[in-house]
Amino acid sequence: MTGLLGKLKDKSNFSDTEKVISDYITENFRELANLSTRQLAKKTFTSSAAIVRFSQKLGFEGYSDFKTKFVSEMMRNIGKPQDTFISDVDTVNEILEKVFCIEVESLNETHEKITASQFIRALNYLSTAEHIDFYAMDNNLNLARMAAENFIMANKYSSVNTSTIMQFLSAYQIPKTHISFFISRTGENRILNDIAKILHEQDATIFSITSAGKSTLAKLSKVTFEVATTDKMEEPGPRVFLTGAKYVLDVLFALLMAKSDYKEAKRREEWLSKNFKY
Repeated sequence: MTGLLGKLKDKSNFSDTEKVISDYITENFRELANLSTRQLAKKTFTSSAAIVRFSQKLGFEGYSDFKTKFVSEMMRNIGKPQDTFISDVDTVNEILEKVFCIEVESLNETHEKITASQFIRALNYLSTAEHIDFYAMDNNLNLARMAAENFIMANKYSSVNTSTIMQFLSAYQIPKTHISFFISRTGENRILNDIAKILHEQDATIFSITSAGKSTLAKLSKVTFEVATTDKMEEPGPRVFLTGAKYVLDVLFALLMAKSDYKEAKRREEWLSKNFKY
């Protein structure tokens, strides 16, 4: 279980008082929105100070911030299946609902992991870059191709080499005006990490999308976007990562389009409509 609810259910590092608070709010979250710090303290037989400290322990400035976040997360979970494991006994409607919930939860979890400051930093690099080289393997190559096509439409020339040899060659003496963009779920793919090390030795600008923020690849990157994933193939594993990774790439594309010359983009679209007739 992920997210704030997962932390509350875990309780492994909670004191006895904190466990009481956690149990009460998870069982009575519908009334939480209308409870003040003092009222919640009274219902849990604790103190207002204990409620504030509990909220801060979970990473919030205070009880109000925690309450808003928790109630919002719980409302999103209402009506979701009890589990999202997909099995051969599921009906079509059940699978339809489970896959929907998996993808929505993937987006929610990724949204919680990334920050505006990461995109601002990435945009600073992208604004001066002349070319983006994508590095990926297997299913992630399809995502890299789609991203490269979008970035070209946003006036950032991009390319994807599907051959491993060509990926190594493109990393050899890479121009300083290039950004090397890696997509790797584990961040520990040996081939991709070897390529990243070659680039790192040249002080190249490396971006990465990975589910492991402390992975080898992440440590070699100047900008890392950590997205959701799962090791449970019943949920269906790598697809969760692809959903989060696409979200990050879509945000970057939107940022580039917002900064691009609208008239030039319009002329390019009109030119394509006129000349591309295949």
